[in-house]
Amino acid sequence: MNAAHVTWDYIIIGAGSAGCAAAHEIATRSPGAKILIVEAGPADRSPFIRVPAGQIYAVRRHDWGYRTAPDASRDGVEELWPRGKVLGGSSSINGTMYVRGAPADFDRWADGLGTAGASWRSDRIMAMFDDLEAGKGAGGRLHVRPVRYPHPVTRAFVEAAQAIGAPFNSDYNDGDQEGAGYAQMTQRCGLRWSAADAFLRPLRSNGNVEIMTSATVDRILIEDGAAIGIRYRRGEGPREARGRNIVLSAGAIASPQLLMLSGIGDPDHLGAHGIPVVVSRKEVGRNLREHPLVRLTYRMRTPTYSLTEGWLHMLGIGLRYLAGREGPLSNIFEATAFLRSSSAMPDPDIQLHLMPIGYVKGPDGLYGFAPYRSVTVLLNISHPASSGSVRLAAADVETPPVIECALLSERRDVDTLIDGVSVVRDIMSTHPIADLVEEEAVPGARVQGRAEIEAFLRGHTGVAFHPAGTCRMGIDAHAVVDPALNVRGVRNLWIADASIMPDLVSGNTNAVCMMIGAKLGRELATQSPC
Repeated sequence: MNAAHVTWDYIIIGAGSAGCAAAHEIATRSPGAKILIVEAGPADRSPFIRVPAGQIYAVRRHDWGYRTAPDASRDGVEELWPRGKVLGGSSSINGTMYVRGAPADFDRWADGLGTAGASWRSDRIMAMFDDLEAGKGAGGRLHVRPVRYPHPVTRAFVEAAQAIGAPFNSDYNDGDQEGAGYAQMTQRCGLRWSAADAFLRPLRSNGNVEIMTSATVDRILIEDGAAIGIRYRRGEGPREARGRNIVLSAGAIASPQLLMLSGIGDPDHLGAHGIPVVVSRKEVGRNLREHPLVRLTYRMRTPTYSLTEGWLHMLGIGLRYLAGREGPLSNIFEATAFLRSSSAMPDPDIQLHLMPIGYVKGPDGLYGFAPYRSVTVLLNISHPASSGSVRLAAADVETPPVIECALLSERRDVDTLIDGVSVVRDIMSTHPIADLVEEEAVPGARVQGRAEIEAFLRGHTGVAFHPAGTCRMGIDAHAVVDPALNVRGVRNLWIADASIMPDLVSGNTNAVCMMIGAKLGRELATQSPC
């Protein structure tokens, strides 16, 4: 079908985690619907996407190249924010971690939506996750597997966490996150299983579905208060496609950018860029949330996956992957723990990842492998209070937006991280992992006291690559989308991606984005617009 000569029932902007899931739900539940999926990046054929260890190369090849403005709350740091520009979006370049979030996260969202929030209650959301996952719900296609053969230092970490009082959690996605256990990943046979694998692949033979790659949408077309199509760039000159329902799934950075380019946003900001105001919605691009993340690295007495033991050790890593699809070529995040930063917290408020390989920050500010036997513990806050914004740098989709992170602007977040560092140190100084630790390399034993730890955090805290919140869902006058994910003030325009989250969930966000897309797709399909 020629996109320019078809009036599509649905146009989905962005073939990332949410967009792929939305397309699959619509196509399977409304098989007569004509669907156009528009992705700015190429097809996902690269072998660096397939093998999880190729992540660093996949990021280099399939990334939007976003860079943040200086963050005054972290000593003025500027950093890269990788976002996938390829079929599957960030699910094609991320670490494959699968975390549903805590049930309390969705009940908190539902509480904020009043009587309109019933469909966001945790019982319904967890049932939605079941439907997505292979082997659980009827027809689920998302393959999820746990770490089966963890490294001995990973097992020691989990046992040490139990020794300080954390319960062992064999499945943190079963409705109770608290405790320490082994990671779950979106993989099949040791290969990445992205949203494109799960949800787009089955649609390729559907004659009513067109997947258009290397096409960048630069405007949503709006007439008389309704979205009627898109303008996009593919090859020479702009083109248009018309649709009855437009689903924006471009992610927490690009979705607000595209709304603003289409005249939906803060009138003062749009006016500064010469963009006519279609709908005044001041909160577009605000409420940017991210999980603050800090790395603690430990020098070990025993070999880890650090590349320090010679070629036989590296050969063994390769054979381990070929034989059992395990080890660092498959996944470097082997253990996950959801813990309380202090006994005063009613629920877990920090997340830890144990990587049996060490990372250290180089003089260029980038992280690389530690040149000694080591492990790294990642610590992040589950529900940060700090927020930032996404603003236009120019009235042009090719110009990256201004990302203002302000990651540690709220005192509460700094205090939680300081307490979290103490939790990590308690675990690493407890048997059996304490028997394997030679010393804390980063930040190091000399960094003691809250003031010294805070100084370390200001210079070493980064992001978990979980941006969210910039097109917030709500029922108040400032919310960008309503509980049905319809953009307030524009008919026939919905958003499905991390941008609609009122606040962050406890855990990695990829699974939640797929759920959001599937939820919207299912609800739109039941309306039978075609």
